[in-house]
Amino acid sequence: MRLLGWVGQQGLWALSLLVGFASVGWAAVTLPAPNCGERDQILLLQALEQMGRPDVVLEEVALFDPGRCLIGLVLDRQGLSGSLPSQMGQFRQLRALSLSHNQLSGPIPPELGQLNQLQHLFLDYNQFSGSIPPELGQLQNLQGLFLDHNQLSGPIPPELGQLRQLENLILQNNQLSGSIPGQLSQMILLKGLFLDHNQLSGPIPPELGQLYNLENLYLSGNDLSGSLPPELADLKQLRDLRLDRNQLTGELPAFLAELPRLQRLQVQENPGLCLPTALLGWFGSLNGEDPIPTQTCS
Repeated sequence: MRLLGWVGQQGLWALSLLVGFASVGWAAVTLPAPNCGERDQILLLQALEQMGRPDVVLEEVALFDPGRCLIGLVLDRQGLSGSLPSQMGQFRQLRALSLSHNQLSGPIPPELGQLNQLQHLFLDYNQFSGSIPPELGQLQNLQGLFLDHNQLSGPIPPELGQLRQLENLILQNNQLSGSIPGQLSQMILLKGLFLDHNQLSGPIPPELGQLYNLENLYLSGNDLSGSLPPELADLKQLRDLRLDRNQLTGELPAFLAELPRLQRLQVQENPGLCLPTALLGWFGSLNGEDPIPTQTCS
C-alpha cells in the first residue's frame, strides 16, 4: 500500500500512525474480522466528491485492512472544501482520520461520534464553525483530538471528559466561550490541555488538579478570572504552564516553585495578579533573561 504525497510535520505524524496500523493493527482486530467489501471504498469516493477532490488517488491517502475496511485516512493539505460529509461516521473500523490544513467549513458532523475504533482525529487548521458536538465524547478509544485553528464557538462539552484514553486535547485558537468544565479532570491520561486563545471565562476549575499526568496546560488569551486554585499543586508532571493575558487575581502561589518539573511559566498581562517578593529569585531563574512579567506584591 502506497502512502505518498505531500505531508508536513503533522502529516508525517499521521502517516506514521497509518504505517503502524498496517504493521500491527490488523492483528488486534477481534476475529472474525469484519468484511466491508467495496462499501467503504464507495463511501470514501462519494465523500471525496462532495469535498471537491474526486481525483484523489485512494492508494496515496487511504489504508484498508484485509477485509477492505478503511482503517486510516490522511488528507492533509489536499484542497478539500465545503462541509464534512456525515457519512464519514460510517467508517466503523477507522483508527486515524487526518484532514488538517484544508478549507472545510460548516459544523463538525455529530456522526463522527460513531467511529468507535478511532484513536486520532485531526480537524485542525480548517474553517469549521458552530459548536463542538458532544457526541465526540463517545469515542472511547480516542488518544488525540485536534480541533485547533478553526472558528468553533459555544461551550466546551463536558462530555469530552468521558474520553478516558485521551492524551492530548487541542482546542486552541477558536472562539469557544463559557467556563472550563470540571469534567475534563476525568481524562486521567491527559498530558496536554491546550485551550488558549479562545473566549473562556470564569475561574480555573480546581478539578484540573486531578490530571496527574498533565505536562502542558495552556490557558493564555482568554478571560479567566479569580486566583489559581491550590489543587494545581498536585500537577507534579507539569512542565509548561501558560496563564498570560487573562483576568487572574491575587498572589502567584508559592506551590508553583515546588512543582519539580516546571520549566516554563507565563503569567503576564493579568492586571490583578502579583508576584510575591519571596518568589522573585525563583521566577527569574525559571524564565531566564525574560523580564518579570507581572507586578510584585506590596
